[in-house]
Amino acid sequence: MAGITFLVPAYNEAESLPRLWERMKPLLDQYPGSELVVVSDGSTDGTNDLVRAYAQNDSRVRLVVFSSNRGKSAALMAGFKAAQGDRIVTLDADLQDDPDEIPRMLELLETTPADVVGGWKKKRHDPFFKLVSSKIFNGLANRIMGTKFRDMNCGLKAYRRDVVESLDLYGDLYRFIPILAVAKGFKAIETPVTHHPRRWGKSKFGLRLNGAFDLISLMMLTRYRFRPLHFFGRWGALFIFVGAAMLVYLAVEHFLGRAIGDRPLLIFAVLFVVTGFQMIFTGLLADLVINRQAKS
Repeated sequence: MAGITFLVPAYNEAESLPRLWERMKPLLDQYPGSELVVVSDGSTDGTNDLVRAYAQNDSRVRLVVFSSNRGKSAALMAGFKAAQGDRIVTLDADLQDDPDEIPRMLELLETTPADVVGGWKKKRHDPFFKLVSSKIFNGLANRIMGTKFRDMNCGLKAYRRDVVESLDLYGDLYRFIPILAVAKGFKAIETPVTHHPRRWGKSKFGLRLNGAFDLISLMMLTRYRFRPLHFFGRWGALFIFVGAAMLVYLAVEHFLGRAIGDRPLLIFAVLFVVTGFQMIFTGLLADLVINRQAKS
């Protein structure tokens, strides 16, 4: 098997890293030419010192350090860039995902047509709110994109190198990696994996109100990346239709002798129509830009 990079994004995981290191050493021995890359995402709790100590004693360990917390997408992108293996395995540092699952996932990567093998936490040990929010976002993303992934945000994944080289993650797009990979023509599958309760450190999960914007970004980067007019045109046509209906109603009111000049509905009707045309022109401009970029 080609060289393997085990990639671990970590943010203040000094409590769990010694246990993780003990679990990763046998895997490094099992796969000759493999490496462990830890991306410290602005950690301030001793995470960096621990990984540096491991790296001093084992040349297969490398550390990438961010001076401030930039988020998981940035950490993954930095790790992908630093990775030297032809196969990349990502896992979180908290040991909720079991490293013992990695050999089986790598085997699936070699014995199936899959380019990405994602973990499916069939039995999750997470707080109730995290379970519900994850289910909602998975459901919405699948519905929007027409996919059927059950756990696209699982941190435990195995990739072929050409997949990670094609990714451009920012914001919270790391949540949708399987969909992004499929949109680029790769094949992604899921396999059940063992999930453990968090025993060390503190969860970094919190309420993220930007989730709706991430879904819009996902849709624009996949379904409408090369045809933005289809997206903006549909919404623009809807706004124009609603505005026109308001104007027709007001016209009838006017012919019946009722005053409409001081009615707020008139302002809303004009606003809807103008906004609709602006959305259509925005889509048209985006189409022209994409067409120009494609030719160049």
